[in-house]
Amino acid sequence: MSQNLKNILEPLSVDLLRVDEKIKSHLETGVPIIDDSSMHLFFKGGKKIRASLVLLSAGLKSDITDGVIDLAAAVEIIHAASLIHDDIIDKSFMRRGLISVPSKFGDKVAVLAGDYMYSVAVNIAVKSKNDRILDSISGATKEMVKGELYQIEYSNIDKITEEHYYNIIERKTGRLMATSAAIGAIIAGLKPEECDIIYNLGLDIGFAFQIIDDTFDFSDSSSITGKDVGNDFKDGKITLPFIYILNNGTEEEKQNVRNFAADPDRADWDKVRTMIHSSGAFNYSINRADEFAKSAKKQLDIFPDSVNKEIIRNLINFIVERNY
Repeated sequence: MSQNLKNILEPLSVDLLRVDEKIKSHLETGVPIIDDSSMHLFFKGGKKIRASLVLLSAGLKSDITDGVIDLAAAVEIIHAASLIHDDIIDKSFMRRGLISVPSKFGDKVAVLAGDYMYSVAVNIAVKSKNDRILDSISGATKEMVKGELYQIEYSNIDKITEEHYYNIIERKTGRLMATSAAIGAIIAGLKPEECDIIYNLGLDIGFAFQIIDDTFDFSDSSSITGKDVGNDFKDGKITLPFIYILNNGTEEEKQNVRNFAADPDRADWDKVRTMIHSSGAFNYSINRADEFAKSAKKQLDIFPDSVNKEIIRNLINFIVERNY
């Protein structure tokens, strides 16, 4: 966690430590291969943005109960499971500045560890004895899997459109962010219309987060991002910066994108990165993320001023201003 994010979430620090303890208690079995593989991504902590959304939305009008902490742990477990499966699919070597789970334990263990983690998270939702929460968490998990398949179908250069891109990130990222925010509101007893607004706020945060994250594929160094740079590109995924060029670039730039996509492993990475910046694609992507961030902040207007409301605003600003 960066110092900026740590400062923003400082008022939640005690509750986030409780979330860490819950994650460990829910995942721990006493079987080394299960415990080591399922806990691997938590060794460096992660940003805990999803857990924070649960805590923050619940805290808008209620106290943070043990049930809220459990649900915050559940969404972090789901997120980590999805990263493990992503790293199998993408053959990623690094994640969160560590060797990825499939690289360290092998694909077979990684698949099973991810499956185990999903089942643990859904079990937490079941124990909440709240059908709306269970529906939200199971629905978000289902959409994440659909999003992976949707990405396989539509993220190549022959089919991708900006609409397809947003559909992919809504399913893969947006809906879990939205669910994280909504379940906190549900368990805190907010009105249905308030829960809907909180859900849409989380969805906007998810869009902003993923668009910014995709620009990291064109970063200078994995030491900045904590994961393999260029990995999405090398895996043949066409993200928003490339889509912008395909829609707005010069004929030479468009042809360069097609050439790079045809053989990404042999592409000149410095040339790719330079084109993304010089074409305006980088700035366009940042601006689109900022539009989603502004939409998220506007939806906070219905809630009275509070510490939690201010933290959510600062968290949204961090998401679009971060450099990793």
